[in-house]
Amino acid sequence: MLRNPDEFFGGWLYLYLVDMELSEFTRAAVLSRDSKFLRALTVTLLIAQCLLLPSAHAAALGDDIGFSRAGVARKLLQQSLSGCLSSSGARLVFPGDSSYDSARGHVFNHRYLYNPAAFVFATTTAHVQRAVQCAVQLNVGIAPRSGGHSYEDYSLGGRDGVIVVDLEGMNSVSYDSGSKIATVGGGTRLGPLKLALWKQGKVTIPAGTCPSVGVGGHSLGGGWGFVSRKWGLMADSLVSVELVTANGTVVTASSSQNSDLLFALKGAGANSFGIVTKFFFKTYDVSKNVTFFQYNYGKTEQAQTLRAYQRWGVSASADVSASLFHNPTGDNFIWGIYLGPKSNLRTVLKTFFDNAPATPSATTEIESDYITSVLINAGFKQTDPIDTLNLQNYVYESRTFKSKSIFVKGSGWSEQGIQAYIDALGKGPTANTYMIFDLFGGSGSFINSVASGSTGFVHRDSLFSIQMFTYWNDRPQDATADLNWIQGIWNTVRPYSSGEAYQNYIDSDMPLSAYYASNLDRLKTVKRKWDPSNIFNFPKSIPLN
Repeated sequence: MLRNPDEFFGGWLYLYLVDMELSEFTRAAVLSRDSKFLRALTVTLLIAQCLLLPSAHAAALGDDIGFSRAGVARKLLQQSLSGCLSSSGARLVFPGDSSYDSARGHVFNHRYLYNPAAFVFATTTAHVQRAVQCAVQLNVGIAPRSGGHSYEDYSLGGRDGVIVVDLEGMNSVSYDSGSKIATVGGGTRLGPLKLALWKQGKVTIPAGTCPSVGVGGHSLGGGWGFVSRKWGLMADSLVSVELVTANGTVVTASSSQNSDLLFALKGAGANSFGIVTKFFFKTYDVSKNVTFFQYNYGKTEQAQTLRAYQRWGVSASADVSASLFHNPTGDNFIWGIYLGPKSNLRTVLKTFFDNAPATPSATTEIESDYITSVLINAGFKQTDPIDTLNLQNYVYESRTFKSKSIFVKGSGWSEQGIQAYIDALGKGPTANTYMIFDLFGGSGSFINSVASGSTGFVHRDSLFSIQMFTYWNDRPQDATADLNWIQGIWNTVRPYSSGEAYQNYIDSDMPLSAYYASNLDRLKTVKRKWDPSNIFNFPKSIPLN
């Protein structure tokens, strides 16, 4: 016989919690509560069990009054998370809180809506450490969010029930003119970063054009931009990081400390090895004027424009980076940045113009200081104040979309490949479908001068990457048409391309080998060393085996 009722309540509750497969830490957190709490919780669960077991009607009644194993488990987990995380001092948001929806934010892709178990709004490295420690103790997934621009919404973990560590409050930028190194917080966005470096020293880091994209995901996946052919990807400028590991400790990864970790982070580092709280980048002088350019052509000239683009690209000066835009309705233009004066622009683009249609339908050539070109490339007006780029708290537009990518090597597509592509492009279902060819390679490209095995970014022998993008409203028939088209055009160009894909345009349909190719086995080795329990994971993270 039990000596007192509390033994019954505690014993039965323990078995129930074990049956629900909650972690040992969670069980301990619940069972440590006072006896009145244990009695009340046990009685509640017993009633729920009685209601749920006899019949479907009783089960329905149990659900109606809020009793279910899943519901109780979620509540217990939330209480355990709250107890564990509250000691961090960070702002916390949980399901049911009035600010939960705003904390989740405007998800970048409306195709997915994941429900995190908690948001931790970190402003210090210690906040991140505590979040990782709690994730380990409670056996809960964890995901960092820098800018939240993951194409598959992996910034929310890629599944329900994870701890999202929002790094937006860690956004400081400082520049040391002696070492020419920029120290950048893990939650900084590209617009504020470029603006701060311009103001502090008229320097920059090669990076993308969208000012609201976060430094974290962008740089750790490579990070192409309009000065990358001159100075490399954003990852190529990364000299060291401060990172919270799977056991909650803080380490430095550099060429002299934990170099294997730095190798992996430079192209394959998005939530696979730890959470980067601070980046250290080398910078480049941009005090001289640059020239933004754009040349528009007609729909019937898309094939000729593409031919001209790739013929010019194979030997283009490293001082020029460019992209080509096509869509099914006829948009057809090339645009980019030349690190030089307007007076010399046509000379460096001569091979393009020698092969392009005779006369563009529209021409834009703007010489300006570097930061104004960043403003223009981001879609703002030349006359807008440069502080417009300070989009640290910007709420980006959400869409329902699908994106795919592929790399093209050598001198580009054959004539057969170009014609197959043009035919497939014309079958695009809406004007909300487009293709962008970003120039990566060419004889002068810094990107391709880096050995493919020296960083986690393996795509070092490509002429350009292609982003395929389609977005639609929420009608099922539109989704079907768009999804069928984008897969169809990818299938069409695949025989003329490498089959490799750009990890920053993450696509749930693609195998990891498309993103990491010959580097994948080495990345798995780094994973096993630094995260042997696979704490940092999402559907396309680096696996243990």
